Amino acid sequence: MLEDAPEVWIGYERAFFESVHHRVENFIAGILLPHQKKKPDDPYSRTVMAQMGAIESTLHLLANLE
Repeated sequence: MLEDAPEVWIGYERAFFESVHHRVENFIAGILLPHQKKKPDDPYSRTVMAQMGAIESTLHLLANLE
């Protein structure tokens, strides 16, 4: 680690989670939602959407955890 200061580690971790959160959010909006709209009954699409939604929520929580 760069320093022996937890606030530095936490800041880095939050920035990482925020960055990954945005990538997942863009993937959902740009790839998964159009797939789901074209094939709303596709079990693969529904499963992926559910799992990616959970991942997106977790990353958002971690990025904003106080």
